[in-house]
Amino acid sequence: MEPVQKADVTIIGGSYAGLSAALSLVRSLRNVIVIDSEKPCNANTPASHNFITHDGKTPSEIRAKALADLNEYKTFKLQLGEATSIQKKESGYLIQGTGFTDIQSNQIIFATGVKDILPEIPGFTESWGKTVIHCPYCHGYEFVGNQTGLWMNEEGVFEHAKFLKHWSKEITIFTNGPIQFSREEEIKIKNEGIEVITEEVKELFHKEGKILKLLLNSGKEIPLQTLYSKMPIVQHSKLPVELGCKILPSGHIDVTPFFETSVSNVYAVGDMASMFRSVAHAVHSGNMAGAKLNRAMILS
Repeated sequence: MEPVQKADVTIIGGSYAGLSAALSLVRSLRNVIVIDSEKPCNANTPASHNFITHDGKTPSEIRAKALADLNEYKTFKLQLGEATSIQKKESGYLIQGTGFTDIQSNQIIFATGVKDILPEIPGFTESWGKTVIHCPYCHGYEFVGNQTGLWMNEEGVFEHAKFLKHWSKEITIFTNGPIQFSREEEIKIKNEGIEVITEEVKELFHKEGKILKLLLNSGKEIPLQTLYSKMPIVQHSKLPVELGCKILPSGHIDVTPFFETSVSNVYAVGDMASMFRSVAHAVHSGNMAGAKLNRAMILS
């Protein structure tokens, strides 16, 4: 039987937030293990933007540079695999999974992200992260002036559509079914000159992820180049909830301003614990959590 690995802190998830937390901690002389399944939510994205010194770089380039930096520290270790079980043991946690031997860790940082629930419409998944996008700060500059749609059917749609008009003057809202938002919002949308199409979408035509048009059930085609979307999300990993971390109605993990969860010695960073999804915020959250966790360990 292989010996159990020991870590001061185990970080589950090795994208921007997790690796940022790791850097804070190894520079604080902590033994850190990062478990990564290599399934980042931005895998389809051709380039990351709005992150200084790395604007326009691919997600894989940024990750590779982060790992190169971390590998300079003797107390850093990367384990490729997937954590499947966490049990409270002694004063810490026993982490088990595939691809690595068991880890006994004093503290845990979750950086496992969220999963977007995409509609089962041909072409949607293939265009996700390329021209079906979620954030104008991350991608909007590249699509200024495009024929632009907003895939959304809930309260707040008017504010969201008006906001997007800063990047694209003409916005069409696609509800993909009967309107679910208030009559008041509907009137505001009409007064703003924004078209709402309620007919269900049959297919999204694209070329290598670049949208060309939407096909409605009636057979009508709507020319389109960019589609912003507000998708429902679920946690990518079941482990935080199984461990007892409180979850918010939005589906995100409930954390303090320093990214502490409701479970002792367990933190959550990145978009799994925030509605603000950007590379810069992910890095910030990891940095803050790592610093707070190290301080707590010193003063405990």
